[in-house]
Amino acid sequence: MAGSNFAKAVDEIQAALRPLMKARGFKVRGRTFNCQTSDGLTQVVNLQMGPSDPPGTTYIPGLRENLHGLFTVNLGVHVPEVARHQGGGAARSWIQEYYCCIRARLGEASGENSDIWWHARSDDTVIDDLRHRLEIGGFPFLERFSTRDRILAEWSDRSDNMGASSPPRIVMAIILAERGQKERARALLRRQALEMRNPGHPDYVRKLARELDVGSLDG
Repeated sequence: MAGSNFAKAVDEIQAALRPLMKARGFKVRGRTFNCQTSDGLTQVVNLQMGPSDPPGTTYIPGLRENLHGLFTVNLGVHVPEVARHQGGGAARSWIQEYYCCIRARLGEASGENSDIWWHARSDDTVIDDLRHRLEIGGFPFLERFSTRDRILAEWSDRSDNMGASSPPRIVMAIILAERGQKERARALLRRQALEMRNPGHPDYVRKLARELDVGSLDG
């Protein structure tokens, strides 16, 4: 019963957020909001409930926390051509946050140094905090990546790569290659191929370069 009560509370919280989201152009399915930008990207806001771990699970503060009865808010921006080249498959009528190449938690976007999980409790304190954080952090974060030009500018001008769930150079290279700017795309992929923390990564980057038809990364 406790689990169903938590789910009911998150449903009520989401319902309380709908007028704010609708005013911003978002539609809703399940616990996920979508809004398409003028550049054909999709902004995503998702409410995610914490898992119910099996009995006997050992929790370690800072490593494995008990998130049962809590929820968090995920933000994302979906770029169709990036998803197409990174295994996202065919075009989708509805975008879930995990299909996005740009992702962040609402706590991060609103300036916190750590992730935020709220108690699944439909009260004014929780709802007001969510509205406030969406206004000061969530919506501005999504707008920073609302067009392809903004994505290119954001990641070209910053060193922290906030919001990157895929390597920024790869995202930018795909956008540029699809625009026909293949030399710029090739230069980014050449730099990315030098990333050696994952032994298989350079081969993946070279394969992507062939798919994008930007030319050889060697020489």
